[in-house]
Amino acid sequence: MRTRILGAVAAVALVLSGCGSDDTDASPEAEQPTPIAVEDASSTSLDEVTVEGEPGERPEVSFEAPLVIEGSEHTVVHEGDGDNVGENQQVTANMTLVSGNTGEELSSSYETGQPSGFPTDTEQISQSLYDAVMEVPVGSRVLLSYNGPARQGEVTQTLIYVIDITGAEEIPEPLSRAEGEEVDPVEGLPEVSRGEDGQPSISTPEGDAPGELTVEPTIQGDGPEITEGQTVTVHYTGWLWDGGEQFDSSWERGEPFVVQDVPNGPVIEGWNQALLGQNVGSQILVVIPPEQGYGEAGAGENIPPNATLVFVIDILSSVG
Repeated sequence: MRTRILGAVAAVALVLSGCGSDDTDASPEAEQPTPIAVEDASSTSLDEVTVEGEPGERPEVSFEAPLVIEGSEHTVVHEGDGDNVGENQQVTANMTLVSGNTGEELSSSYETGQPSGFPTDTEQISQSLYDAVMEVPVGSRVLLSYNGPARQGEVTQTLIYVIDITGAEEIPEPLSRAEGEEVDPVEGLPEVSRGEDGQPSISTPEGDAPGELTVEPTIQGDGPEITEGQTVTVHYTGWLWDGGEQFDSSWERGEPFVVQDVPNGPVIEGWNQALLGQNVGSQILVVIPPEQGYGEAGAGENIPPNATLVFVIDILSSVG
């Protein structure tokens, strides 16, 4: 099954991307609408929202606008007959998003033909979305309200989501390190060594950097192949080709890194291209030219402009 992490508008509001679980931390990327106070709203509850149509079909949502709901509310408008959504699962759903300010539909996966996917994990999704789908049977239609940031007591916009849950599968426990068959090093590329815990290090790069994206396995895993739209969990360390200085490491932070929606995820292009088609359990050495990395701008104090980057990535799990 291939799904994308929530669509563009939905993702900004409901997927946290490490921002925390406070419902006031995220809002749509589009131009911010004029805030509307609760006392100026025509509707103030999900009880005033009507949803027509069967699950599996694009819903028709109606209410008297503007609608402003304090806090977040959710309700099941149609109960399915599948298994209940549980912890540590990847949920697949068709999602339709409606503006509370205008009553107009903002987006729908029924239009794009690409269902959304998200994990039942409050470090990656909002508490509101988690609460709305947990213990709800697959096949259900859920109505959820979610607020943009509050400004001086006024809600920027209440968003209405219709969530048609089409599936839920267990997320496999990620590996702690790459596991598989050792691969001989490639001449001209840095050699990879590993500590007892699996944390990698490399020899200082020598000579001219490759002029194009280079991906070479150092450990060949035998797990599932990463396909388009999946969410992938990895451990990684990054170095500069020039001088071999390390600039980042998930190992040193003590927690793996999650890449959503490969090869369209919110990471540099070289990462997206490198991960696609690899096997879970593999460790890959990746050399990324500037145009597929941080380009002329560089990144912060540690990655200068036009830097060629070297990563060693342990692929720990995939789902979706």
